[in-house]
Amino acid sequence: MTESLTINFSEPFPLFPLPQCVLLPHATIPLHIFEPRYYKMVSDVLDGHGMIAMSAFEGDDWKQDYEGSPPLRPFVCLGHIVRHEALPNNRYHILLQGLCRARLIEEVPSTPYRMARLDPTETVSEPDGDLDDHRRRIESLLTDKHLKELAGVSAISHWLTAEVPTTALVDLASMALCDDNESRYRLLAEPNAVARAQWLEHYLKLTRRSLEVAQRFAPPDMPDGINLN
Repeated sequence: MTESLTINFSEPFPLFPLPQCVLLPHATIPLHIFEPRYYKMVSDVLDGHGMIAMSAFEGDDWKQDYEGSPPLRPFVCLGHIVRHEALPNNRYHILLQGLCRARLIEEVPSTPYRMARLDPTETVSEPDGDLDDHRRRIESLLTDKHLKELAGVSAISHWLTAEVPTTALVDLASMALCDDNESRYRLLAEPNAVARAQWLEHYLKLTRRSLEVAQRFAPPDMPDGINLN
């Protein structure tokens, strides 16, 4: 889990917009940094708080104006660089861990990379009391005989412990099991933890139903294992 960090939202944060990448809090993603402006961004934050905001482009204008300032979607995930490796030719490998959901308030003049003021859209630590029933159902689904055979479910089984809060479990499981960026973005934009838990529960039920149907109608000579893309 993320170490305790102080986030000063009175200061602007660097923006790292990507077309096909959405990060959720608690989850981690590896990133290869090779553009000069983003190499400078990573170098700068490593000398300071180590935090950058993962953002997403709005629409397709970025395809014609990638080097400029194409419009961004309003919700971002503020992340912390938990591991980095400096590479030759001004490149980095970094591991970015999501800290919290936030909303873009305004961009501030900055070069060579973009920066913006952010407003958090949820508290850093939400109580789990209203999520107890959802937690029990989600854990039951994640240990279901059909679902637990999926590689993604098997990979997150170690998160089913009391040490992992339900809010974190929901974000981690959603990031690991759902590769649809639009669904991930909707979860990023959703400030209500109960609504996010309900989404995950529904997603797991639909996945289990698809597996049951696939196994029921699979030909007898079909190899063991089903891959759902």
